[in-house]
Amino acid sequence: MGLLVSIAIARHYGPAEFGQLSYVLLAASLFGALATLGLDEIGPRDMAAMHADHPSRADMLQTILRIRLFGGLTAYILLLGFIYLDAGTGSIWWIAIILGLYLPLQSADAYDYCFRVEKKFNYIACTRSISALISSALKMVAILLGWPIYAIAGAMTGEYAFSGAIFTFLNKSKLKISGKFNSLYAVQLIRRSWKIMLAGIVVAFQVRVEYYLIEKYLGWDSVGQYAAALKIFETLDVIPIIFTVVLMPELAIYIRSGVKQKFAESYQGSYLAGILIYLFMIPIMLVIIWIFPIAFGDKYIAAQELLPFLLIRPLLVMISVIRGVFVVLDHRYFYPIVSSMLGLIVTIVIASMLIPLYGLYGAIAANLLGLFSSTILCDLFFYRESSYALFTCWKQFGAVIGRLVLTSANRQ
Repeated sequence: MGLLVSIAIARHYGPAEFGQLSYVLLAASLFGALATLGLDEIGPRDMAAMHADHPSRADMLQTILRIRLFGGLTAYILLLGFIYLDAGTGSIWWIAIILGLYLPLQSADAYDYCFRVEKKFNYIACTRSISALISSALKMVAILLGWPIYAIAGAMTGEYAFSGAIFTFLNKSKLKISGKFNSLYAVQLIRRSWKIMLAGIVVAFQVRVEYYLIEKYLGWDSVGQYAAALKIFETLDVIPIIFTVVLMPELAIYIRSGVKQKFAESYQGSYLAGILIYLFMIPIMLVIIWIFPIAFGDKYIAAQELLPFLLIRPLLVMISVIRGVFVVLDHRYFYPIVSSMLGLIVTIVIASMLIPLYGLYGAIAANLLGLFSSTILCDLFFYRESSYALFTCWKQFGAVIGRLVLTSANRQ
């Protein structure tokens, strides 16, 4: 649904305005890690594990809610400052004022953590789907009535407002969890999460820095072309994200139960499952490449030529997000900073060298090489447990297939 609406927005507003909207959205993502404060990884794990030195789940929820709200407001202020210094107070500034409000509104995602641990995935799916449907309807109305691009920014922010309202309602009516802010736990959270937060900021710079260089070297039209090509593949990122959303609480409970010797096998099995999911995604990606020129039209011919080079990107994203789960479970909070810094350095160097020479092809090369460096290459040198699990994941083929068959049989 989001993909179809993005196509309509890109066609209606053209590469230049679509590029400005994408630039603000991506600039906001630079501060997204500050808004979440790394709690997307630690929060669900704590709620699932329930260690003796942690407060009740209700107190965890209220503590995380307030911390994330503070982080979101701080991120919003920094976003406005960044856009002002980079582009002044033109149209892109007003887009940032409206769109950036999603950063503090995102704090309601803390309810999502509880629903994951309680295995209420239907609540999450319904909330996200309803919010996306309302937001998409507002975007289509804005397009049909010819409203300015600011209306699209407002609809994007509205999606987070709707999901926050629904999450709050479901918590009060279904789970009925109410707690209080725990300052001691808040300090514990920040002490553990700041490394993940810093790594998230570096990762955001890594995967977005080429947008900044494209705008400086090639202009807004090229930003729109690049955003259209990358965005259609980034839509597939929801698949590994959903996979890890389910994986994290399950593994946290599994490891807490005292069978940590199975950690390596779980690592192998998770990588194998991720690779199998990627293989099933390949036909979808081929259909995307085939339908892209029909959907986006002649304005985006330059973007169409970039798509075949992006086929490998979802695999690198899948490896990255699975590795991220085990980094947290293995208490290697500093490692994401190391890997993301390596990816950032590679991305900046490659993008600075290749974009002036090869245009958008250079940007694609920088994006892919940065992801490769921050995952596979970095693990080979600094986190060999991950490399071993990835390259020996085939050993778990029988076990993974057996679990799938068993699960299917139980459901039937």
